Amino acid sequence: MENMIYSEFSKYEEELKESFSQKYSLPDIEIDLIVKDLRTIVMQMIKLMRDGKSVHEKFFSDIILNSVDAIIGFDNNLKIFLWNKGAELIFGYSKNEIMGKEISELVPVYLQDKGEIEFLVKEVDQKGFITNYESERLTKKGEIINVSITRFTIFNENKEKIGSVGTVRDITTIKNLEKELREKEKLGLIGEVVSSIAHSLSNPLNIISGNADYLLMDKSENDEGYEELKCILDETIRITKSIRHLLNFSRPLNISREKNNINDIIEKAVSGNKFLIKDKKISFRKILNPNIPEINIDKSEIEETICNILTNAVQAIKNSGEITIKTGSCNDHINIEISDNGEGIPKVNLEKIFTPFYSSKEYGKGTGLGLSIAKRIIVEHGGEISATSKPGKGTKFFIKLPVK
Repeated sequence: MENMIYSEFSKYEEELKESFSQKYSLPDIEIDLIVKDLRTIVMQMIKLMRDGKSVHEKFFSDIILNSVDAIIGFDNNLKIFLWNKGAELIFGYSKNEIMGKEISELVPVYLQDKGEIEFLVKEVDQKGFITNYESERLTKKGEIINVSITRFTIFNENKEKIGSVGTVRDITTIKNLEKELREKEKLGLIGEVVSSIAHSLSNPLNIISGNADYLLMDKSENDEGYEELKCILDETIRITKSIRHLLNFSRPLNISREKNNINDIIEKAVSGNKFLIKDKKISFRKILNPNIPEINIDKSEIEETICNILTNAVQAIKNSGEITIKTGSCNDHINIEISDNGEGIPKVNLEKIFTPFYSSKEYGKGTGLGLSIAKRIIVEHGGEISATSKPGKGTKFFIKLPVK
């Protein structure tokens, strides 16, 4: 553009000189000075235009390159040619690592198999754009994140399609908060129903167990009817425990914090769970770090959490096995690891184990609330609980509790 202006100005220089000479009868030397000044003015104007354009372009370039959202450009072959800092932060790839790579680098395989890439290409081709399309994407670390995608076609000066540019916003945190809110609403409703049912059952059960216990007082183990009465009493006790779990689940937690040594709580929980073993050959191995600090926790609630996990471990072992409990500390957390070499949990079920009323046990063996209550207690303490498992190899539970 600048060269064109210079060229056009040069063409008219002679005409200007002749015009000035005819109109104003000026000497050639003065006319040359006037034309020279005009050339200087034109050059300064071009410079101002160039600088202004440069500032303008830099302004928009900085917006694109430094946006917190990922801004990604794809050519017609779906290869990446634009990758800003937001993309680096969200996906973990540097510009040098990703430039020239295909879009499939960022799309999980299961979405590729469903034809999502083809769907997006078709939508953008037909409409020219796509807005706020929610999906999932893959980071460099292999993590799946929730994203919102806006994408539009770009053209060259001849209005030929040269690719597309999209913005990708990480909405993982928003999705997690929405999920948490839905769960709380669902749990609140379940809690109301459960509490009503539990209270209705408590009185009749107390009457049944009280009468069975009274009748057993006059009988010995060899008397007729003893086994039947004992069975009635045992079953009512089991149902009462289940009702207590239901009530605990439906009520808001009342955490009462005191300084406690987690090793002492584990010792007590293990001692109590030994009675659940019955005819199984299960050994408890304790690797308790004696140097871990005391922490502010509700002793009874944390004990219930550990008991629930140990109970599941005992039930996961068919005939014989080992349950290991480890403690340690790292930075500002206490770590507890409880593992067993039982049957394990299939991957499809693992993510459901903390869901209320979910149970893979046979009928009558549990309410499906033990682990959901455990998670609730740990979260209320500001901690974290998770599990890993391999079918046929066993299960590990990991608990982190803050020291402060």
